[in-house]
Amino acid sequence: TEPTDLVRTLLRDGHDVWLLHPRLHWSVASNDFTIEDIGRFDIPTGIGKMNESYGDSTKIHVIGHCVGGLALHIGLMGGHVSTKRIASLTCSNSSMFYKLTTSSLVKLWVPLLPISMMILGDDTILPMLEESPASFRHRALKQIARTIPRHERCTCDECEVVSGIFGNAFWHENVSPATHRWLNRANLPKLPMSGFRHLRKICNAGFVVDGDGRNRYLMHPERMAFPTMYVSGGRTLLVTPETSFLAEKYMKMHQPSFRHERVVVDGYGHSDLWIGEKSAEKVFPHVRKHIRLAEEE
Repeated sequence: TEPTDLVRTLLRDGHDVWLLHPRLHWSVASNDFTIEDIGRFDIPTGIGKMNESYGDSTKIHVIGHCVGGLALHIGLMGGHVSTKRIASLTCSNSSMFYKLTTSSLVKLWVPLLPISMMILGDDTILPMLEESPASFRHRALKQIARTIPRHERCTCDECEVVSGIFGNAFWHENVSPATHRWLNRANLPKLPMSGFRHLRKICNAGFVVDGDGRNRYLMHPERMAFPTMYVSGGRTLLVTPETSFLAEKYMKMHQPSFRHERVVVDGYGHSDLWIGEKSAEKVFPHVRKHIRLAEEE
């Protein structure tokens, strides 16, 4: 909805932009999948489609956020995506590490997420629009979510449900009314929750693990041979800046011949890094510079 959103910004810079809708997206979601499925199958398939258009020799700049960033690291460090295909990697509030705020961790310890999945039963895709038909299980979970404390309250019911389940994903002051309306009415009419069983295992470990909770990825830094940039919000929501701190340290230790950066953006929390009204001024210049430098190397 913003005239200066990331896609338009990159298009103006002369890049072709591809947006992947993995099985986590509401339009293609199922009731049984893991984040590992996205890294093993969806991301390689998406890159394969790009190969068909541009050829195998073309390298791509990859940008991932939150769960998308976790799936990217699973795909790369799991050997499902070739290093030779990557020109650079940018990830925000995610990396091979994933460190949560205390309030987010409490939800795992209670544990609210397993309780939520138990309430949902076999139908793990939650209708989000207030007027959408919903089963008793869905209505019960949404009612519970509305009562859970969070950093900011909102008059929008859909926003209240999402933030009740996961915590606030953005600081409202950073997001325009038009974007807020789009987020809650058009962007997320359904919330696929099956992948969050795996997400809980990653959160508890503090780094990417497979669907069974095993550490199969951190021992493969040789598969991360490209420039990286890890971005965190300085006004923490959900994921702490330790996520990017550990990632930069890991990359500089294991891949010192490549350029690795870490950026902490003051005043921003989680997804408002990308959808904020002033993200084009505060965040995107870091991404554009990272891509430009990678192309010059």
